[in-house]
Amino acid sequence: MKRFHLNGAKKGMSVTVELCAAVVTGFEKVSAKEITEKLPVISCEWNRGNARFSLDLKKVPDTLKLRSVDNLYVVFYENSIEGLTKMNREEALKTIQKQISFCNWKLAIDAYQLARDKEINGGSERIVEQMRQFIEQKVNCQVTEQSPKFRVTCRRCGEKEIHKFSSMDAASKFGAEINNAFGWKCSVKQFDIEVVLRIEKDNITVMMALNEESLFKRNICSYGPTTMRSTICYCMLHLADIKPGDIVIDSMCGGGSIPIEGANAWKHAHFLGGDNHEMAMERCKQNWSANSCSARSNCDFFTWDATKLPLRDNSVDALVTDLPFGKKIGSRMDNRLLYPMLLEEWKRVIRKGGRLVVMSHDKRSLENSLLKDRSSWHIKSSHTVNMGGLLCLCLCLINTKSI
Repeated sequence: MKRFHLNGAKKGMSVTVELCAAVVTGFEKVSAKEITEKLPVISCEWNRGNARFSLDLKKVPDTLKLRSVDNLYVVFYENSIEGLTKMNREEALKTIQKQISFCNWKLAIDAYQLARDKEINGGSERIVEQMRQFIEQKVNCQVTEQSPKFRVTCRRCGEKEIHKFSSMDAASKFGAEINNAFGWKCSVKQFDIEVVLRIEKDNITVMMALNEESLFKRNICSYGPTTMRSTICYCMLHLADIKPGDIVIDSMCGGGSIPIEGANAWKHAHFLGGDNHEMAMERCKQNWSANSCSARSNCDFFTWDATKLPLRDNSVDALVTDLPFGKKIGSRMDNRLLYPMLLEEWKRVIRKGGRLVVMSHDKRSLENSLLKDRSSWHIKSSHTVNMGGLLCLCLCLINTKSI
């Protein structure tokens, strides 16, 4: 395989790049912690649904190994345009279109090429020259067979009605200017490059996607009705503070998303998954077999009743699971009876000081069940998580039972 190497920077010189990671809403702090633990970042901050951090450009390929991140973007322009919200449609779109000449296209293309391990036609030096000719000589670049395909996505945040233009208007105009400057071919569905235009009030941010496919699309080949994203699984497991040698279980594992993610991310811990449905067990086997790490023996699956686990007292270090929401499976009435039974069984099998991480959309049933035995559980952290549009409660609990 041909490896892409930077040739624009002088030897010994480092270039700093700012990246924006789209993360699970509610788990921003978890993602920021993973970023700072695994990467030599210069700075890192998080906001709702994203984490932004700076690091050496050469480290960009390492960012694609992050397990709590859904998508990664390189930030190559950011500015506040005074009066954008007050401009009429034509003036605002023309102003947005002009921002293309201020973007650091060289940085964006260098980061993209490192992340994808391939070169855009002519590399970043050609992009810089095309932009120079476009600005100084007003020369439009012609589309060729070698021209990459691209699309522009515009995301307007906050109050959208304060702008006189639509997101589609902004994306169309900005995309047309990119086509003129670089001769890239516009393609909404099949594209090599995605440019993201983020507009909030008078603020404009321009980013380029680094990953070809969303990073949460891993581990699973056989999906069930409630299969969880791998990034959400990782964040829940991270909250469980897993140590080498730990026994970690998911007593209602469905297709095995949580144990499989755990086995991939924590190779020196052992994971057990179980469910009482035959189809769920079949999906677990298919998903585990499809993973390259399945040659290892740190993950096993069993058919069992979650309220009567075939495990000894105090034999589990951590239990991580998503409870039935009462939406696609079960009902709220079922949950009022089921949740207390589950908590009682978990209290038995989890050792004192062990961790329990649970997720549920049925917040009331979960909180009421915990109140019935409040002396046995200490809430370490609480998170409101967006799960496909549903706001769910994720709790990290410490088993404080009296032995």
